[in-house]
Amino acid sequence: MNPPRPNNDPAADLVAQDPLHVNHRILIVDDNTTIHEDFRKILSPTDFGEGDLNMIESAVFGDPQSSRSMPEFELAFAAQGDGAVRLVEMGLQQARPFALALVDVRMPPGMDGIATIKNLWRLQPDLQVAICTAYADYSWDDIVDHLGISHRLVILKKPFDPIEVIQIANALTSKWGFERESALRQLGLQTKLWDSTKRMEDTYARLRQEHDDRMRLEEDIRKMQKMDALGGLAAGIAHDFNNVLTVIQGHLSMNLMNGDQPPGISESMGEVLLAARRAADLTKQLLNFTSRDYKTPRPVSLEREIEAELDLLKRTLGNHVTLEATFMADLPEVMADPGSLGQIVVNLAVNARDAMPKGGTLRISTRQTHIATSEDARALHPDAHAGHFAILSFSDSGSGMPQEVLKQIFDPFFTTKEPGKGTGMGLAMVRGLARHMGGWVTVSSVVGVGTDFDIYLPIATLENEIVAPITGGQDFDGLLHEVAPCNLLIVDDDSSVRHVMNYVLENQGHTVHAAKDAHEAWQIWRAHRHSINLVITDINLPGDASGFDLGRAILGDDASLPIIFTSGYCPDILGQTTSLQLGINYLPKPFDVLDLLNAVGQALTTGIQRNPLPARPLTSRISLPFSRSGE
Repeated sequence: MNPPRPNNDPAADLVAQDPLHVNHRILIVDDNTTIHEDFRKILSPTDFGEGDLNMIESAVFGDPQSSRSMPEFELAFAAQGDGAVRLVEMGLQQARPFALALVDVRMPPGMDGIATIKNLWRLQPDLQVAICTAYADYSWDDIVDHLGISHRLVILKKPFDPIEVIQIANALTSKWGFERESALRQLGLQTKLWDSTKRMEDTYARLRQEHDDRMRLEEDIRKMQKMDALGGLAAGIAHDFNNVLTVIQGHLSMNLMNGDQPPGISESMGEVLLAARRAADLTKQLLNFTSRDYKTPRPVSLEREIEAELDLLKRTLGNHVTLEATFMADLPEVMADPGSLGQIVVNLAVNARDAMPKGGTLRISTRQTHIATSEDARALHPDAHAGHFAILSFSDSGSGMPQEVLKQIFDPFFTTKEPGKGTGMGLAMVRGLARHMGGWVTVSSVVGVGTDFDIYLPIATLENEIVAPITGGQDFDGLLHEVAPCNLLIVDDDSSVRHVMNYVLENQGHTVHAAKDAHEAWQIWRAHRHSINLVITDINLPGDASGFDLGRAILGDDASLPIIFTSGYCPDILGQTTSLQLGINYLPKPFDVLDLLNAVGQALTTGIQRNPLPARPLTSRISLPFSRSGE
C-alpha cells in the first residue's frame, strides 16, 4: 500500500487550519426583550432550560428524551443599532465574528434596522443578515433601494415560524462557512499563483542574467581573440622588420668599428644607427601593446583552478551541452599561471561547444604521468621532455576533425568556421600558453566521434626553477670577451641576416657555415660536427622544423655544445620565457655587431673548451623528427 502523498495545496492548508470553519454565532438586534427570549427558546433551547425539562419528563413518565439534530447556536443580543455595531466590532477584534444577524426593522428611538445593516456591513461585509419585518415600514423595493440586492440578505416575515427561524439560521450560518472556505481557497490559490509567478520571474531573471553573462563572455572572448590576432599580426610584422633592422645595424656598426670613413660620414652613419635603434624600440612597444602580461608559473592546485571555472564554463557551453568533470584524487600541484590556465580552459570549452551545435557532452578530467627519458619524450611530442606531469583532458562528443585539418589547428589564423565566427587564434593561444607554463598540448580526433585535447603541465617540485622573465636588450660598451677563432654554424631563413652575421664573424677570424633552414643545417652538422663549436639559429625557420627542433636534435648528439637562439618575435609569443635567457642562449633581434660578438664570446668562453671537440662516431639512428629519407 502506497503511503499517502503529502498535501502541498496551500488552499487546503488554509481551510484545514481555519479555526472558524464552523461558526454558529448569531447576533439578535431587536428593541423588544421578549423577542430576545423567543429567539433563545428557538435557537438555543439548552440555555433556556429545555434540556432540564426533558430530562425530568423522561424520569417521571419513562419516555425517552427527544434528540435534536440542530446545532447549538451561540447568541448575542442588542436592543439598538449602535449596540449591535459595538458587538460586531468586539467580535472582529477577538477574531470571533458573527456569521448571522437577525435585525428588526423598527427600533425607536435609535437608528432603524436598514441603517443598522448598512453599518454592520461596513464593518463586516461577509455578515449574513435576516431582516425581521412585517413590511409595515419598508417594502421590498424600499429595502433594495437602500441596501441593494445582496445574496447575503433574506426577509424573515413577522410573525415568524420557529421552524422557519431554525432553517434560516442553519442555512445562513452554513452559507457563511461555505463563503469563508471559498474565500480561503481563493486566497490559497492566489498565493500559489503568486508563488508560481514569483518563481517564474526569478527563473526568467536568472536565465536572462545567464544569457547576459554568456553574451558578455563571448564578447570578451571575441575581443581577446581579436587582440591575439592583432598580436600575431604585429609579431609577424615585427619579425620581418627586426630582420631588416638587424642587417642595417650590423652593417652600420661594423663600418663604424673599422673607423676609416671619410670625415662626416662616420657621424652620419652614427645617426642612422641611432635611428635604427629607435625603430627597434618602436617595434618592441608594438609587441608590448599587443602581447599579454604572462605571469611566471607557480605551484597551483589544478583541481581547485578548474572548479573555479566550472560555473563560467556551464554558462559558456549552454544548456544543450552536458559538462562532466572528474579529478584524480591527491593529484600534486602543477607549475602554472592561473590566468593562463583559465584562458586555456575557456578556449577549449568554446572550441568544444562549437563542435557540438546539436548538443553533446564535454568531459574534463585530470591524471598524472611520468616521462622517464628524452627518447620517450621525443616519441610522445616534439615539445615534450622528461619529468613528472599532470594531464588536463578535454573530451567532446562533437563532429571530430579529419587529419588534414588536425595538422593545422594550432596554426595562427587557421579556422574552419564561417567568416565572423572565429579568428583562428584560440587554439594557437592554447598551445602558446601551455608552452609558456613549461608544458605542451596533444590532440586526437575521430570524425563523427569527437576530439580529445590533453594539456601536459609539469608537476611542482623543489627542483622547479622559476626563471625571471626576459627583459629588454642591454647596451654593450665594448667587447667583453676575446676568443680564439672557432667554427660556427649560423641558421637563418633571411639571406641578408645570414650575410651580415657571416661578414661580422668572419672578420673576427671565425669559420662560418651558413644554412637557410633546419634540414640544411642538419646536413652541415652531420658533415662537420667534429669541429663546430657553436650554433646560432633563428627560432622561426621555414618548413616543418623550428630552431628549437634543430637545437634538440643537435644536443642529442653533443649535449655540451652551446646554442644561441635568435628571434624577431617577443619571447612571450614564443611561449619560451622559462628556457631563453638573455645573454646566455638568447639574442633578440635586432642586434648589432657588439651584441652578436659578445653573445658569441660569452658562449665560447663558458660553454665549451677552446680546442675543437674530439671526434665521435655518427649515431646510427637520426632522431631529428624532420629527417628526410636518405639523410
